[in-house]
Amino acid sequence: MPEMIAAVLREIGKPLSVETVEVPDIADDEVLVETKYCGICGTDLHIVEGFGYVPKLPHILGHEPSGLVSKVGSKVKSLKPGDRVVPYLFVTCGECWYCKSGRDSMCSNLKGMIGVLSDGGFAQYFKAPARNLFRLPDGVPLDVGALTPDAVITSVHAVYDRGNVHGARSAAVIGVGGVGQVIVQLLKDLGLSVVAVSRSDAKLTVARSMGAEFAWKPGEGDLGEKARAQFGDGIDVVFDCVGSKDSMTEALAMVKRCGRIVMVGEEEAQIPVTSTQVAQFELEIVGSRNGTRANMEFGLQLLGRGVIRPLISDVYPLERINEAIDRVRKGASGRVVVKIS
Repeated sequence: MPEMIAAVLREIGKPLSVETVEVPDIADDEVLVETKYCGICGTDLHIVEGFGYVPKLPHILGHEPSGLVSKVGSKVKSLKPGDRVVPYLFVTCGECWYCKSGRDSMCSNLKGMIGVLSDGGFAQYFKAPARNLFRLPDGVPLDVGALTPDAVITSVHAVYDRGNVHGARSAAVIGVGGVGQVIVQLLKDLGLSVVAVSRSDAKLTVARSMGAEFAWKPGEGDLGEKARAQFGDGIDVVFDCVGSKDSMTEALAMVKRCGRIVMVGEEEAQIPVTSTQVAQFELEIVGSRNGTRANMEFGLQLLGRGVIRPLISDVYPLERINEAIDRVRKGASGRVVVKIS
């Protein structure tokens, strides 16, 4: 059997093991992709630490890969070797109510999730059903394109599907890492006045360069008072890309009456809000998970048009994957990407 180098999670809470494994076999409707780049995000940290998704071990992580089609199954007509592609992560049934309603990520009969519940892109090759692969637009480099399956699609879904930004004039983004930075760019493109909130001076500087008009740090004044002083009754829409008790407390302080909070970040935290607050202020608090196939297509269009310009702050070779993960854990100013040789 052909072999490849991969970073393998063999035990929860332990570093990944860079080792030789077999190249995956593909079915008639699948495609083998030679991985070129793969991004790292908080979900990877959660999986390593045993929080949230729990894949069957051993497992190859990596849910932000890009690459070149290497081999196609006998029934695949839509792709050919050499095509530049990125995957839609959710391997869905296509038949349940959620799939037919365009809510793909909520599929009732999910068959896999590339890099999360099934093997992914921290390897020289990964496989995917042909229908899950999307071509990168010309002019979008493979390293930037690799961020489409998570940072880009998640941001597009949060803003366009869950944010209810039509008619809004102001928005705040709490946590301006990889996803938060893209959300800032989308909101600025829509003409909103954007507040970036972070404990990191470096990330606030990046957010300002991407269009945020205001950069606020928790603990430096009352964020609720700042929001009301700047925008009257508060902020129309708040995107919480952290998901902690503290970040939700900040969101609730800043959002205006009848405003909306979009929960993008995920942590094991209880929402610090009473039913009285939600009812009397007519607040809308909604969740936002990754995105749909339509979001994937639109996100690629926005990348091609230059509306979205993700910041890649660090690039590591696959052999240094554990250093790359630690860099994310310590808080890189942009997305950390692994280059697969």
